Amino acid sequence: MRQLRLALVVAGADLRRRLRNRSAVVVAFVGPLSLGVVFSVLVGGAGSSTFEIGVVDLDGSPAATDVVASLVAANAEQDQLRFVALDGDDGESEARRQVTDGDLGAAIVLAEGLRQVGVLRDPEQPVSGQVAQSVAQSIASGYERVGLSVATAATLGVTPDDAVVAAAGEAPPALTLGDLPVGGRELSPGAFYGASMAVLFLFFTVGFAARSVLTERQSGTLARQLATPATPGAILAGKTLSVAVLGFAGFVTVWLVTSLLFGAPWGDPVAVVALMAATVLAVAGVATFVASLARSERQADAATTVTAFVLALLGGNFVGPNLPPLLRRLSVFTPNGWALRSFTALNTDAAGLREILTALAVLVAMGLAFGAVGVVRVRRVMLP
Repeated sequence: MRQLRLALVVAGADLRRRLRNRSAVVVAFVGPLSLGVVFSVLVGGAGSSTFEIGVVDLDGSPAATDVVASLVAANAEQDQLRFVALDGDDGESEARRQVTDGDLGAAIVLAEGLRQVGVLRDPEQPVSGQVAQSVAQSIASGYERVGLSVATAATLGVTPDDAVVAAAGEAPPALTLGDLPVGGRELSPGAFYGASMAVLFLFFTVGFAARSVLTERQSGTLARQLATPATPGAILAGKTLSVAVLGFAGFVTVWLVTSLLFGAPWGDPVAVVALMAATVLAVAGVATFVASLARSERQADAATTVTAFVLALLGGNFVGPNLPPLLRRLSVFTPNGWALRSFTALNTDAAGLREILTALAVLVAMGLAFGAVGVVRVRRVMLP
């Protein structure tokens, strides 16, 4: 009990000292919050773009006019896709100019006689080109459906009149592609990248404990601490507790700011807090182990930085939730991967505390396993 009280005293003194250190505050609070906001704004802005596609009618027939009118009329029903009609004999030239200048993402050209439905693309806006290509294929398939119906009627000896043509044009395609609702919310970039950057900066925050032992050993302050009634275990426990509290506080700050100011839903608060605590423990264990392999503070800083960014790349901190197959397999060997996968599930309302119990167990096991080895190695450094 006495050593526990001494560990708490060390933790309090160490925490006060770190809060007075501007760099520690930047790493724990400012860094993850700033990068989380920047990434969420960039990704969110890219996801909310409006695609403007021009439509050129070189045929002038009633059928072509109806196609253009129906596309433009659809603008009132959708926010991210807008069609712009370009009339006149120079409509195709105007479309080429606007696509080249970037005023339009792409353009659909209805050729004279409706012999072809062409697409003008801007290489710098590939998504707009893909959207225009899909719309052009839909238009072409509609005309093919009408032509097939007319040809079939003629084969059967039925004279295709306007009613047959109209019915064929209004008939739905035989197969349609659609989404089946599975429930839950769309992934929030603010929540994902807020958690992603908070996990990344945890390596630098909680790694302070082991690195400070190396620093204080060189400066001589560690020997004075060991001269007190506090054991090496109590001193190391106090230092670890102080940086864990600092890292957890930074994590909570990112959560609150992104939730309250940017409306990013992180999910069930109880599950979020539990996952934060397990993530802090896992990262603290890995960071302590990595720092224990170094012989100086400079080596510890370098090893921690390399480990943090390698695990961030493998865990998908910078890639996003849709990992390539190889990274998806590798991410299960990192605390980042387990944490971000669980934060994503909570964010989309697809999971609660019960669904992330496996991830919590894995994170705690990682923290305890790596931390135990790291603590043993750091204690050897502390003892004279």
